[in-house]
Amino acid sequence: MHIFKRTLKFLFLLFLALLLLAAAFLGLPFLAAGNTTGGADYSAWMRETLSGPERLVDIAMPGAHDALTSGMRLSSPVDAASVASPFQLGICKGLGYRQSKAQIADLPALLAGGVRYFDVRATRDAATGVFYAVHNYYSAPLADELAAFAAFLAAHPGEVLVLDFQHCYDSTSPDARLGPAHFGELYALLQQSGVLGYAQAPNLAAATYGQVTAGGSRAACLVLMKYTGGCKELLNYASSIHSPWFNTDSSEAVFAGLDGVALQVQNGQVSRDVFRVQQAVLTMQASPSGILNALGSWSLPHRAQGFNAKLADVQNSTWLAAMPIVMTDHSLSTAGDAHARLMAAILQFDQALAGSASHT
Repeated sequence: MHIFKRTLKFLFLLFLALLLLAAAFLGLPFLAAGNTTGGADYSAWMRETLSGPERLVDIAMPGAHDALTSGMRLSSPVDAASVASPFQLGICKGLGYRQSKAQIADLPALLAGGVRYFDVRATRDAATGVFYAVHNYYSAPLADELAAFAAFLAAHPGEVLVLDFQHCYDSTSPDARLGPAHFGELYALLQQSGVLGYAQAPNLAAATYGQVTAGGSRAACLVLMKYTGGCKELLNYASSIHSPWFNTDSSEAVFAGLDGVALQVQNGQVSRDVFRVQQAVLTMQASPSGILNALGSWSLPHRAQGFNAKLADVQNSTWLAAMPIVMTDHSLSTAGDAHARLMAAILQFDQALAGSASHT
């Protein structure tokens, strides 16, 4: 009996230790991925590379997935409007945080690193009316990020930014999506920041780099939204972009998906007259194997380091012609020289595009 009690006590203590270890493991916040910037300055790569006749939708460019998440902290509140289970993301915050913060570099660093397409997600805080950048958790106030965009545009004539507001949340709306009730507040932020002073909404089928930048003498941005409020400076998301998400944590499945989309574009099943995005990202799966895979790779940026290096290995002109925007997590990662190699592939493609465009 005495041995039995001691065994039970040992098993209980072992279970408790494992439980505490698991709780600590889930709660640890650090990301285990370097805050790398890629080294080279690509602040003016468009002006230095493009000649003018290139269609905007054909220009290859780096993109940042969940671009404005560098300001996210472990203490950041869960955004109830944008997540299915605020309780789960709160109780397992270390894990949720590590799988939500997609970019380590801040916005000025991403811009200097050459990123020109930005997956922007915003939410309106119901208590204060303040808009924040978001991905499951609040990041920085959106006004701060818009000011950084405007500052870059003012300082870099000839550069073109694509700001894709693909998700705008509002917990006071019946469907949690930003609509007529508070859209005017977001529009006012865009206006006050100065971003709208550079915004254009041309016919994408015909718009060229030279037209929107006045021959490289001014900067431009194109702002895409699902609800535009009829504002003439904004492009309608549904008719302006093709950006299929593969929803997988398998590199091979993503690459197979990109092959499939490239074939669809070549066969005319996808219009070439819109922005076309390579969603080159891995997504945590809510399954036992998916959760184990996420825990094993520790964080989203750490997982992206290895994936981006593989992406650089297989990136090719067929993909770039079909889907010129290369959108990644941890976009400036230097692991495996990924950022430098992807930029080299993009610049080589655009130099050839500029050469062919100038002869047509």
